[in-house]
Amino acid sequence: METPIEVPTIWNQIADTMYLRDWPTAEIKLSAPSAFSFGRLKITKGIPDMARPILGESGYIIALQLKPITHVELFLRKKRVSSGYYPVGAVGAISLQEEPACFVPEPFDTLAVHVTQAALDEIAYAHQVPYVDQLIWPYGTVDPIVNHLGQTLVSSLEHPQQTSKIFMDHVLQALNCHLVSSYGKVTLSDRKFRGGLSPRQARRATELLEAHLDGDIPLQQVAAACELSVSHFARSFKLTFRRPPHAWLLERRVDKARDLMLNSRLPLADIAAQCGFADQSSLNRSFRRIHGIAPGMWRRNSKSGSSSYAV
Repeated sequence: METPIEVPTIWNQIADTMYLRDWPTAEIKLSAPSAFSFGRLKITKGIPDMARPILGESGYIIALQLKPITHVELFLRKKRVSSGYYPVGAVGAISLQEEPACFVPEPFDTLAVHVTQAALDEIAYAHQVPYVDQLIWPYGTVDPIVNHLGQTLVSSLEHPQQTSKIFMDHVLQALNCHLVSSYGKVTLSDRKFRGGLSPRQARRATELLEAHLDGDIPLQQVAAACELSVSHFARSFKLTFRRPPHAWLLERRVDKARDLMLNSRLPLADIAAQCGFADQSSLNRSFRRIHGIAPGMWRRNSKSGSSSYAV
């Protein structure tokens, strides 16, 4: 297994109740230690024993199937609530307060996201809608939106060095909004929301973001500096700057890279590092997406007639 011994209680419970800790064909990958909000559970050989129930936990586990499961049985308070085949993209919204347990005798590959009630309440409060006290989704039914967001989370587990904290917070925020809307049956609307960031809040937010060009700062930290909840801050920032924080930050990185390409002889690999990109390839992708041209070619075109620059 690829998980440390000491992890937050929910992941310890999952590992213990499903007998994954010492199971030779089990592999667990968890999100960054500062969050531990999601993990990938993968077993190449099924577990023949019935899992013990998870006790004393709150919130939900949103389980997304990354590969088909031939047969799985889900129990809540010892009552079987689902049984059968789960295809790729199938989702289960499992209430931890219902003491869930499962029987999975077949191989499986699952993304599990721990969603707290506090996170759902924050979304409801920010949108001025009723609180959601139950998430309802037909077990084993495909959800394209969760599948799409889940693939981003899986990619972050496979390539953590290429994924910023602030972008992952954005993805998880989008997931929570979807859960409140689609699983909580609540309509979210921006019509009641009018205010953006104040000048002081905008200045504080941009100062913090520019001080962390690599995006290695939690969205919660930036929101707290503006004395706002994460949901309120994210919506206010987008209203003020016409883009979410991670997109604004990406443009600032590209802007800085463009300035360095014009005013220095640094090779692109060094420029990428100075501007918070994981590597030169990340700079190339982002620059091309924004400007429609590779940075090396843009540099040559901009400096046409002058001495060549290292690329």
